[in-house]
Amino acid sequence: MPDRIPISAALTAGLHWLYETEQPDDAWMQHHGQQIRITGNRYLTFTPTGADNLPVIAINVSRPKWTKDPRGYLVPGNPIAPDELPRLAAELEHRGFTVRSTWNGFPADTGSVGLARPAHPSQVAAVERYRAGCQAHPARSVFCECDAWHAGFVRAVRPVALATA
Repeated sequence: MPDRIPISAALTAGLHWLYETEQPDDAWMQHHGQQIRITGNRYLTFTPTGADNLPVIAINVSRPKWTKDPRGYLVPGNPIAPDELPRLAAELEHRGFTVRSTWNGFPADTGSVGLARPAHPSQVAAVERYRAGCQAHPARSVFCECDAWHAGFVRAVRPVALATA
């Protein structure tokens, strides 16, 4: 995958992955979803089952720089811009994906868009298999390090983003 690509190419790849890519029956996908790095110190995360078990797309600062606010709390010194999350939601709507809600965003280092349409059933099933944990070592749950557990992640199909998309 290219190092960093335009957001439009990342959205094309991530939406294709969420809605049109079938996961093998013996693969699992970590519940935080898949990341695609985009230009401008950002990456997008595509999660098949997030809020209300529906897809979530998040825009994130790749390398946040932390600073202290007047009360002494650590806050992002390079947060998501005020218009980034609304632009992402508008682009998704423009592409025909109904946005249920948005949260976080400026002045945070991440912003999320919840979509209304469920992801491909095999994507949801892959996350459910992950959440069930390692079947060979149930006591280790999702923290197992055995070869069988790792093999399920290797079998998962990841999004493919092209710089020219």
